[in-house]
Amino acid sequence: MIVFTYADCDAPLTLPVSQVALPAHAHQKHGYELLLVLMEPRTYTVDPEPFGPPWRRWEEIGAEEAEARGVYAPVFTPSAARRNRRP
Repeated sequence: MIVFTYADCDAPLTLPVSQVALPAHAHQKHGYELLLVLMEPRTYTVDPEPFGPPWRRWEEIGAEEAEARGVYAPVFTPSAARRNRRP
Protein backbone atom coordinates (compact mmCIF):
# COMPACT_ATOMS: atom_id res chain seq x y z
CA MET A 1 0.00 0.00 0.00
CA ILE A 2 1.04 3.58 -0.66
CA VAL A 3 0.66 6.68 1.50
CA PHE A 4 0.80 10.06 -0.25
CA THR A 5 2.85 12.61 1.69
CA TYR A 6 3.87 16.27 1.47
CA ALA A 7 7.08 16.60 -0.54
CA ASP A 8 8.69 19.04 1.90
CA CYS A 9 8.08 17.41 5.27
CA ASP A 10 6.84 13.87 4.53
CA ALA A 11 3.68 14.44 6.58
CA PRO A 12 1.00 11.97 5.45
CA LEU A 13 -1.81 13.25 3.25
CA THR A 14 -3.73 9.98 2.96
CA LEU A 15 -4.36 6.72 4.67
CA PRO A 16 -2.73 3.78 2.89
CA VAL A 17 -4.17 3.50 -0.65
CA SER A 18 -3.91 0.96 -3.47
CA GLN A 19 -3.53 1.66 -7.18
CA VAL A 20 -6.34 0.37 -9.41
CA ALA A 21 -7.07 0.54 -13.14
CA LEU A 22 -8.59 3.73 -14.52
CA PRO A 23 -12.39 3.19 -14.62
CA ALA A 24 -13.83 2.91 -18.13
CA HIS A 25 -16.28 5.72 -17.36
CA ALA A 26 -13.63 8.12 -15.99
CA HIS A 27 -13.80 10.53 -18.93
CA GLN A 28 -17.58 10.65 -19.30
CA LYS A 29 -19.16 14.07 -19.08
CA HIS A 30 -22.70 14.79 -17.96
CA GLY A 31 -23.01 18.55 -18.34
CA TYR A 32 -23.34 20.21 -14.96
CA GLU A 33 -24.59 17.14 -13.14
CA LEU A 34 -22.40 15.58 -10.50
CA LEU A 35 -21.12 12.09 -11.27
CA LEU A 36 -21.45 9.19 -8.90
CA VAL A 37 -18.37 8.00 -7.07
CA LEU A 38 -15.93 6.69 -9.67
CA MET A 39 -13.74 4.54 -7.43
CA GLU A 40 -13.77 2.61 -4.21
CA PRO A 41 -12.48 4.26 -1.03
CA ARG A 42 -8.73 4.04 -0.38
CA THR A 43 -7.87 3.59 -4.05
CA TYR A 44 -6.19 5.82 -6.62
CA THR A 45 -5.47 5.59 -10.32
CA VAL A 46 -3.10 6.97 -12.92
CA ASP A 47 -4.54 8.49 -16.09
CA PRO A 48 -2.47 7.26 -19.07
CA GLU A 49 -3.60 10.12 -21.32
CA PRO A 50 -1.95 13.54 -21.21
CA PHE A 51 -4.21 16.41 -20.19
CA GLY A 52 -3.63 19.87 -18.82
CA PRO A 53 -0.88 22.43 -19.11
CA PRO A 54 1.39 23.09 -20.76
CA TRP A 55 -0.80 23.67 -23.84
CA ARG A 56 1.01 24.11 -27.15
CA ARG A 57 -0.40 25.21 -30.48
CA TRP A 58 -0.76 22.59 -33.21
CA GLU A 59 1.64 24.56 -35.42
CA GLU A 60 4.33 24.32 -32.72
CA ILE A 61 4.26 20.56 -32.26
CA GLY A 62 3.30 19.30 -35.71
CA ALA A 63 1.58 16.10 -36.72
CA GLU A 64 4.40 13.68 -35.77
CA GLU A 65 4.72 14.85 -32.16
CA ALA A 66 0.95 15.05 -31.80
CA GLU A 67 0.60 11.48 -33.04
CA ALA A 68 3.23 10.36 -30.53
CA ARG A 69 0.95 11.89 -27.85
CA GLY A 70 -2.11 10.07 -29.20
CA VAL A 71 -3.68 13.03 -31.06
CA TYR A 72 -4.42 12.11 -34.67
CA ALA A 73 -6.44 15.11 -35.89
CA PRO A 74 -5.55 18.79 -35.71
CA VAL A 75 -6.80 20.51 -32.56
CA PHE A 76 -6.09 24.11 -31.61
CA THR A 77 -3.98 23.45 -28.50
CA PRO A 78 -3.13 19.83 -27.69
CA SER A 79 -1.85 19.15 -24.21
CA ALA A 80 1.90 18.77 -23.79
CA ALA A 81 1.48 17.29 -20.31
CA ARG A 82 3.26 14.09 -19.42
CA ARG A 83 1.51 10.73 -19.67
CA ASN A 84 0.62 8.45 -16.74
CA ARG A 85 -0.07 11.26 -14.28
CA ARG A 86 -2.27 11.06 -11.23
CA PRO A 87 -5.54 12.95 -11.79
